[in-house]
Amino acid sequence: MNKLAQRIGIWVILLGLAVWFIVMGWWIALIVECVVTIALFVGIAFFMVSFTLKRKAPVSMGTVIGLEEDNKELNSYVRDAVEWLEQGELWERTSEDGLKLRGRFIKKEGSHTYAICCHGYTNHRLQDISNQAKRFYEMGHNIFAGHARGHGRSEGGYVGMACMERRDVSGWIDMIVEMDPEARIFLYGVSMGGATVMTTSGELLPDNVKCAIEDCGYSSIWNEFKHQLGDTFGVPVFPTLYICELITKVKYGFGYHDHSALEQVKKASIPILFIHGDKDTFVPYDMMQPLYEACGSKYKKALTIQNAEHAESYQVDPDLYWKEVGEWLEKWL
Repeated sequence: MNKLAQRIGIWVILLGLAVWFIVMGWWIALIVECVVTIALFVGIAFFMVSFTLKRKAPVSMGTVIGLEEDNKELNSYVRDAVEWLEQGELWERTSEDGLKLRGRFIKKEGSHTYAICCHGYTNHRLQDISNQAKRFYEMGHNIFAGHARGHGRSEGGYVGMACMERRDVSGWIDMIVEMDPEARIFLYGVSMGGATVMTTSGELLPDNVKCAIEDCGYSSIWNEFKHQLGDTFGVPVFPTLYICELITKVKYGFGYHDHSALEQVKKASIPILFIHGDKDTFVPYDMMQPLYEACGSKYKKALTIQNAEHAESYQVDPDLYWKEVGEWLEKWL
């Protein structure tokens, strides 16, 4: 009887161990799967941060969507304006975090009005604002077009996506006012430059800044990256974007909600003209209305350019574009 009990006990122990190993095997498999999944998303996030923000990344968004090629091969319409702008005087100043920032200044004799033109993402040669800058010059304005941090002739190992650039633009404003106390300044920007104009509008600006024009700027880094991850690249927004933001905060010191255009325009007091093409899918057209509604300025206007894709409004309907821009500047400068 004792031997039978011992045998039963041994079999129970062996059965228990077998069950334990089976259960633990499932747990181990589950843990391994979780670790691998987390590692995969972290790896994707590190790649995406480098892909979107790092200046000299081996593979970047600029190369994938063709913006880097646009820097090398410009059509004659853009090339002439770029070459004109590149003949301007090279200005330099040091940013609050120690970067050497540079930009081009073209003086209009006898004028005290200044256009500060802000370019878009990876436009290292200012090509997306060069024709507009030339048009502003022909309208009688001094021109300043800065190379954003991480672009062109300016220092910086990463792109600030309009969060960091707002303080850089404020510095250029101060430089112009110091040079010409009678200056009457307006801000103009396209795409990331449009977002930069909006984030700058929420800063404490001197009375010399009279108005702003933003063209197809995004409402926040978060919203733009969310759109790009999900709609353009098919990458799950959760948890990828959350990990991306954490990495960006640690590496570069800012988050994707920090000083967003949507929050900054709430503090704006200068008149702002919002422009967007209704066929824009890179910075979705439906970002404009929330920005317009959030804007705290008493004087604001939203202009839709029909059938215009991203950053093409001034080319698709130049008559309407320049009519509205001209009237806006005439009213507020």
